[in-house]
Amino acid sequence: MFIRRQKRANGQVSIVLVEGYRENGKVKQRTVEYLGTESELTKNDPDAVKKLILKYKEEQNSKDAFIKLTLNLAEKISETNCIRNYGYFYLDRMFKELGLDVLCDEIQSGTKEEYSLKDCLRLMCFMRALKPSSKKSCFEKGYDYFFEDFNLKLEHLYKALTSLDLNKARFISSIHSSLCQKYNRKTDILYYDVTNYFFEIDNEDELRKKGCSKEHRPQPIVQMGLFIDNQGLPVDYYLYEGNKPDCTTLVPSFEQIRETYKASKVIITADKGLNSGSNIGYILSNSNGYIVSQRIRGASKALTEEVLKEDGWYSNQNDDFRFKEFTRTIDVKYPDNSLHSHEQKVVCIWSLKYQIKERSERDALLGNIASLAEDAAKFKQSCHKGMKKYIEETTVDKATGEENKNVKVKTSLNQEKIDKDELLDGYYLIVTSETNLSVSEIIEKYRGLWRIEQSFRITKSDIRGRPVFVRTKEHINAHFLTCFITLCMLRMLEIRLDRRYSDKVIIDALNSAMATDISKDIYQINKRDEAIDELDKLLGITFDKRYTRKETMKGYSYKVLNTVYTTA
Repeated sequence: MFIRRQKRANGQVSIVLVEGYRENGKVKQRTVEYLGTESELTKNDPDAVKKLILKYKEEQNSKDAFIKLTLNLAEKISETNCIRNYGYFYLDRMFKELGLDVLCDEIQSGTKEEYSLKDCLRLMCFMRALKPSSKKSCFEKGYDYFFEDFNLKLEHLYKALTSLDLNKARFISSIHSSLCQKYNRKTDILYYDVTNYFFEIDNEDELRKKGCSKEHRPQPIVQMGLFIDNQGLPVDYYLYEGNKPDCTTLVPSFEQIRETYKASKVIITADKGLNSGSNIGYILSNSNGYIVSQRIRGASKALTEEVLKEDGWYSNQNDDFRFKEFTRTIDVKYPDNSLHSHEQKVVCIWSLKYQIKERSERDALLGNIASLAEDAAKFKQSCHKGMKKYIEETTVDKATGEENKNVKVKTSLNQEKIDKDELLDGYYLIVTSETNLSVSEIIEKYRGLWRIEQSFRITKSDIRGRPVFVRTKEHINAHFLTCFITLCMLRMLEIRLDRRYSDKVIIDALNSAMATDISKDIYQINKRDEAIDELDKLLGITFDKRYTRKETMKGYSYKVLNTVYTTA
């Protein structure tokens, strides 16, 4: 490359960076960059152009031979120029760490498939993280979005979905082995929760059924039970019919987990929605343990009275957080209907912040039902959650004022119920089979449950796992496998970055890593987020170029994929 002076028709002289190249055997030249007019460059320094030329000659022997300009150039790039993403290099690194490149090749070895399962899965996962959309849109948008040609057809993605479903167990096993080896995964504590995903369809089928949607959607849904480990890394997932109650999914899911991972003992951590007698009985009958929350409202009279006793409480310095513990013996029915005595530790917690929250929610609810309490017709039309528990109905003879079941219904606030609920504001319980654990250990392990709730949020919102646009049961399962793998890769990046950045910030950072094609295979690197620079530091890579060639980007990709981490 060299600097050229070009005389314009208006008499001005432009200073440009020019590159020589070959096309069809002929030597040609192209302008790489416009540096400014000679008069502009020499306005404050008569020797500015000479210095640029000297600086270029000094850097002529560098690997890329690009001028590192210090001038503030106001150049405009056409919106029609191709803009490519290279943030996926880091996702590709996680894909390789999970051993999925090798597994895909193993699955396809010996077959006569004309497409690459590996590239199909890579494309679907990269797009799921960066530009989530339908499989058709994934194919169309991903065609020229990355720094490589995937050379795929839309039909290849659908064929890959079928293969992914057939080999789901192998993918989950490969991911688990890799995470145990490289991320020190432990499966002695597992977190479990259930959510559902909706489909933009009207009619139900074998799997997609109308049920209790978490998002209050009328469309058919599927239920997903998800296990994660104590680092927030997904362990496995299972799909169920949309009308299957949450609490009935734990036993079949845990049965498969036990079979897959052969753990001697697993402590299941779950929220109160999964705390049922049958689930506790199943867990204990297999010599496993549990840490689950329990509702205090609706608990037995004996348990409520023990919680409300004033003795045994410990509080913090501000007296806005208190706790106490005690053990109790309960009878648990095992799956074979036999009764067994079981010692359970109960951790009682009271929080001023939680008390304020509960009272605020109830006050808002009471405000809404005040107008309905005097009108039975309006009350019956209302289906607001929680309203009915604070309303009592009586049948009153309008003429005599006496109760009479054959005449008009009268509604009124149930003040006794309101007062009872106020008494329990701010309290919540954690119960566990692990009586040897301290209160702090129990609370710490239970609080890890927020990561599974966060995982659902990421899957639903950030990588847009719903609505689901595939139709068959096999493709639906494979769709969620790609979401599962994508979630794994994002969590791995979060761990590598010492959890300094959230998954949302990481996704935004990966999307910021863009380069604009300003000439034939010459790219201008756009400003990128801090997290990308931190990933480069982690790998010991320096990439601070303003302009680069496509070949250089391939070398950068190789470094990201193969460089050993400088820190654990």
